[in-house]
Amino acid sequence: MDSISNNNQKLLQSINEVSILVGVKKHVLRQWEEKIKNFGISILAMKKDKDGKRRYYREEDIDILKRLKFLMYTKKFTMDGALVEIKKKSKNRSNYDFSSDLKSVSRNLRNLINN
Repeated sequence: MDSISNNNQKLLQSINEVSILVGVKKHVLRQWEEKIKNFGISILAMKKDKDGKRRYYREEDIDILKRLKFLMYTKKFTMDGALVEIKKKSKNRSNYDFSSDLKSVSRNLRNLINN
């Protein structure tokens, strides 16, 4: 049971943790978030706390950010080209049921707020 509770606590990760996991600085993550939003696609379900200052990322968000970094840094895509590629891949997941993910994120956010 211990490993299950530890996994539930780490469903959301801070920008500091994500910066290390993805291998880019925090300001780069913030810039990417803004560019993704301006591009008009909703591929990140990253959440902010009540004051809007702290960001929390899901495992799926981290995977997308790692993919974005790979496409831009290794494959030499532009940001727009990388986002188009990621958008194509996300359409293939259109049948995926996000409700369980959303319930889990909601539960963890409530736990963070209450603690």
